[in-house]
Amino acid sequence: MRSVEQHLEAVLANVSPLESLEVGLLGSVGCVLAEQVVTEDEGSHHVLLPQGTAIGARHIALLAAANLGRIWVHPKPRVVILTVGSDLADPGTLEDLRPDINGIALTTASTAAGAMTFRVGPLQSDSDLIRSAIEDQLVRADVIITACGMNAGDYDLLTNVLRQLGRVEISRVNMTPGGAQGFGVIGPDSTPIFVLPGNPVGALLSFDIFVRPLIRRLMGHSKLHHRVIEARLETTVDGAGDDARYVRAHISKSGNVPVVRSVENNEDHPLAGLGTADALIIVPPGTRRLNAGDTVKVMQLDALSDE
Repeated sequence: MRSVEQHLEAVLANVSPLESLEVGLLGSVGCVLAEQVVTEDEGSHHVLLPQGTAIGARHIALLAAANLGRIWVHPKPRVVILTVGSDLADPGTLEDLRPDINGIALTTASTAAGAMTFRVGPLQSDSDLIRSAIEDQLVRADVIITACGMNAGDYDLLTNVLRQLGRVEISRVNMTPGGAQGFGVIGPDSTPIFVLPGNPVGALLSFDIFVRPLIRRLMGHSKLHHRVIEARLETTVDGAGDDARYVRAHISKSGNVPVVRSVENNEDHPLAGLGTADALIIVPPGTRRLNAGDTVKVMQLDALSDE
């Protein structure tokens, strides 16, 4: 069994920013500056923008004011999100099938992380169809994210196909939820590919911890992870044995002190906390319980790591 840190290290090993290219100002929005922008004034050089700047509107205005029309950036990675399951359909289309929550959620998460996204599926549970679809996507993918619904047979079908296409390892990672993690490379260009858990909560948690950092590294960001802060716990939270437990939570302030409370175990809907959680309480492995008033580590989901 791997630790979360060991699996993250395996995911990020040998990953470097995408090769830079020169683009016009409007095409650079959302990209990361690959080279510092320097201007000259009476023989003196001034750094207008440092390398690693994530380009937004204010940077475009500054560059335009300096009469610069093109800059060198790392392009947005092309991320393909592919889901498998004959029992899945687009939300709002077929009432007798399950909505493809993971396909929609992971595409949205990838777009929010800065990627150019392409959603494929949900595909029927057929190995030849799955293999053909993945091979077709390799020509445009810098990263592929795959997931199924809650059908264990689809998970086995998908992983068997991926093992025919490259080196994909399925690992047990000491985290709850989302302990089953798949990662490897496939195709002639050794394209990174993820196999995420079918449970939507586990899939989104896996994205935040493992996939998002890889996307940000490809983009050229120096800070890859969500910010982790300390906060005071409002209610008791149980641990998960030898696993690190990530608890959906809401963070606020009491005076100048950050406080956090769990939003899980909602009796009205098992996924209700996904809509209100803006943080994750991190319960370390081997911790039996965290009590109200304890100082805990909290991952902020809505705060960018480089703010």
